This record gives sequence, C-alpha cells and structure tokens, in this order.
Amino acid sequence: MNKRALLSSLICRPGIHPVMAGISNRRYVRILAYHRVLDIDEQTYPFDCELISASVRDFERQMEHVCSRYRVVTFADLEEYEQNNERIPENTLIITFDDGYADNYEQAFPILERYGHKAVFFLSTDYIGTDTPFWFERLAYLVKKGMVDTSRLDLGPCAGIAGKWRDHRGVLPQEGLYHAVIRLPNRDRLRLLRQIEEGMPPLPKDEAALVRPLTWDQVRQMADHGMEIGSHTRSHLILGNGSPKEVAQELEVSRRTIEEQISRPVRAVSYPIASYDFAINPLVIKLVQLAGYRFGVGYTSGPVRRLTRERYQLKRLKIERYVSFDRFRAKLLFPGLFA
Repeated sequence: MNKRALLSSLICRPGIHPVMAGISNRRYVRILAYHRVLDIDEQTYPFDCELISASVRDFERQMEHVCSRYRVVTFADLEEYEQNNERIPENTLIITFDDGYADNYEQAFPILERYGHKAVFFLSTDYIGTDTPFWFERLAYLVKKGMVDTSRLDLGPCAGIAGKWRDHRGVLPQEGLYHAVIRLPNRDRLRLLRQIEEGMPPLPKDEAALVRPLTWDQVRQMADHGMEIGSHTRSHLILGNGSPKEVAQELEVSRRTIEEQISRPVRAVSYPIASYDFAINPLVIKLVQLAGYRFGVGYTSGPVRRLTRERYQLKRLKIERYVSFDRFRAKLLFPGLFA
C-alpha cells in the first residue's frame, strides 16, 4: 500500500472521517470527471479500458456518498450565483462526463436520478446519433486486435516521440501510438488515421455496441430531467493542435448543434485530451470566449479555488475505476492532496 492509499484509509476510518470533513476546505468547488460507467472484463474488452471510470456498483456507491455530504450543481447554477452576486455555497460539487457514450444514459443517468443529482454531459456532437465509434476507440481497437503494422506508420513530426515506445522489432504498442497521435497537428493526425483505416473492415456489430454514442433522443431526455449538456467539440479535436479556423468551427458548430437539439443554452465546453499542455493555449481560450462559452473545463487534476480567475481553465478530479472508495472520499475531502 503506497503512502497516499494508507493516508486515505486512515482519513476515512469511521471515527476520523467526520473530523476530517470538518477541517477540509469547503469553499473549493469540486468537479468530478467521468467518461464511462460500465462493467467490463479487462482481459477481453477490445477497446480502451482507461476510459471506464467506474463499474456500475462503484458509481452508485460514489453517488450515494456525494448525496450525503455535497451540494451538487451545474454550470448553469454557477452562472446564476454570479449574476445574483451570491456566494457559491460550501461543499459545492459538479459531476461531469466527457465524450457522449450511450452508457452515460443507460447506466449513469438512472443512478443520478435515484439520488437526485444533476450532472453535466459534454458531447462530441459529430458522433451523437450515429453508430460511429469515437476515433480514439477505433484506433485502440485496431491496435489491440493486432490489425495495425505500427512499424510502417509515418508519424511525421512525432516520430521521435514514438521512438522511445518501440520495442526491438520496431513495433509501437497502443500506448505509444496514442501518445504520438495526440501530439500531431490535426492535418497530420487525420492523414495518419486515414492511412491506418485503409483496407480495414468495419467493427462487428456486437463489439461496436460496446462503444455506441448517445442518441439525440437520449440527450434530450436527460436535458428534460435537469441534466446540463455541454460541448466537447464536434469531432473530439485536440484544440491546441488545430488551426484557428478549425478550432473556431469546432466550438461554434458543436454549441449551435446542441442548442438546436435541446432548445437550451450551452454554457460550458470541455477541452479534449486536456491533461496535456499542448491541448490548450491562449488562442484556444480566446476562441472559446468568442464562441460564447462561459466556462472551459480541462483535465488537469485539482479543485477550483477561484472561479472568476480560473473559469476557462477549470480543474477537475479524475475518477478512475481502480480508485478505492476510501481514496474517492479522501479525494473529495482534500482535493489538493489527493487529486
């Protein structure tokens, strides 16, 4: 057991947890970052296991805990507090989901409803209402199935980055290919993905169903039940790698598409792959503001300390399927320490 795991276990002991809750910083806004809620067999699952944030059972346990100790709001609520010059309540927490997988509706939404929680779902709109897997899931599948000869790929300006991942045969594993691809300028990324796709068969229907995106009917139903819908761009573009024209279009079209579909304003955008410095830059933030967004959410770990100052680079608390329940509770109590 490492030091943080030991510390989280100690903090969450029955006699100690209430005391710790009393000294934690209640003024911080905590934003939880999920992708998917799904039960899988990691040995046989053909897509990216790292995007599974929690099993169904673990997610329910987490939401039950949140219900007992935190005030769950959305970005619409934050905006209302600001407009009314009201102080944000103590122990405020926002639950967010990135991408737009169907299991958000099938698994997470009923549990959120059961505990009376609202959540924010950030959608990559080009995929919603289609059977097309997200580009990164398709890539993960092809590599895990051994269908891509990574030794022959032209990685352009990221060949050097990929080099440290290659084995003695020149083969690039899934993780190495992913780290190279996400650093490519968008035009090079699209070129490489086209190169990989040449001659590839479509996904079998039973496997494609595992990564099916939401439908617009599902999105509208969640919105009608108080869930907030935000943008995650059109195509899951890594904004820092796009041209200004590409970035502006991704931001504006995705926002407009969502608003037309749900007849409600879109206030927030979640930046794809935003745990890396290259994914966001001052130009991206300026274009986000020009596109009319009031909040921008990254994937850097930590609490929100000053909303006004951080509003376009909001940090989140990443929730991963291998995080214990004690670590989850400790992360919420002391987000700066356990983020």
